[in-house]
Amino acid sequence: MIQRLLIIVIVLLLNASIANAEVFMGECSIRFFCDTTLHGFEGKVACQPFTLTGDKETKLVRKPVFTIRVDSMDTDNGSRDEKMRDMLDCEKFPVIEGLFGDLNPNAVLQIMETPSTQPRKLEFDLRIRDRLQRVQAEIHDFNATSDVITFTMKFDLSLASFELEPPSAFGIIQVDDRVDVEIDAVLQRK
Repeated sequence: MIQRLLIIVIVLLLNASIANAEVFMGECSIRFFCDTTLHGFEGKVACQPFTLTGDKETKLVRKPVFTIRVDSMDTDNGSRDEKMRDMLDCEKFPVIEGLFGDLNPNAVLQIMETPSTQPRKLEFDLRIRDRLQRVQAEIHDFNATSDVITFTMKFDLSLASFELEPPSAFGIIQVDDRVDVEIDAVLQRK
């Protein structure tokens, strides 16, 4: 989920660098994949639309934060969604946040354009409930034009590392600890 947010930030920064644009509108769609003792399932959620504004002199985007609403996460199963929201304590912690440090578009663009056989990586902090953890996302399918930047971020996380207890059904079907996340981001120059 947060990966997609990170990709959006990178895209906006790169677009600003390429076209000297100062303001970008961003959106992302997030997919998450889990296994259980019975079968796997996937879910989806969109991040809240956001605007990235680069500093006019330095071009730095100052500490962007991206959010998703926990109550909008959907696995296409009402009972499972309710258990997921309970696990995430949706009433007390209604959003999940991706928090970035200052981003330098020129530096990010240079990293993305350098030939490599390995996926590019970007780090950010992920806040789930009252826990904050450093995440390293791989950047895939990066594409930048003068008007739009698109990319996909991929990472996995451990529910236990956020002190979350995976939900179960009937005491026998247990959700695995690992969650794979893919974020598709689009940044468009305003």
